[in-house]
Amino acid sequence: MFCGWLCPFGALQELLNLLARRLRLPQVTVPFALHERLWPVKYIIFLGLLGLSLGPIELAFAAAEVEPFKTAIILHFLRAWPFVAYALALLVGGLFIERMFCRYLCPLGAALALPARIRIFEWLKRHKQCGKPCQICARACPVQAIHPEGRINPNECINCLKCQTLYYDEHTCPALAIQRKQRERAAMGTGGRT
Repeated sequence: MFCGWLCPFGALQELLNLLARRLRLPQVTVPFALHERLWPVKYIIFLGLLGLSLGPIELAFAAAEVEPFKTAIILHFLRAWPFVAYALALLVGGLFIERMFCRYLCPLGAALALPARIRIFEWLKRHKQCGKPCQICARACPVQAIHPEGRINPNECINCLKCQTLYYDEHTCPALAIQRKQRERAAMGTGGRT
């Protein structure tokens, strides 16, 4: 929930990507096979930081700079140039790949995603047609958390709820559009009486 609704660096990436789309900058869609191999990098970074936190605190603080939040949000880019260059490079990458840092490098996102495996409820709804053949939600997902077969990866989902908006939209969702058309035909068959 934090990643999709509260993270200021994620919001900054999202706003810059929205601006990039309005300026018609080309957007890169990472092939799912490559995406699936890149997203574990953030878990490796998280585990590395966790391991370093058990040693000298200075080393842990230095390694925590992989997270650009301090540079971009807290210090407003008023730091030594390597930190600023790193944060800007991530933001520039995010112009072309939506939420690039969140998807592949964010150790905080990795730490927050780990409990997603022990969730109690499946509150993100799916139709049996999701993924086979429909890919509307998968294309709309800003972090590619929906697998080609339609399953949502809870560890990668930022709970933006775009898929749920589409899930309940009977003009966009093919499964609901079919049901709506059947209701309309049935209503026409009864002379419009309900």
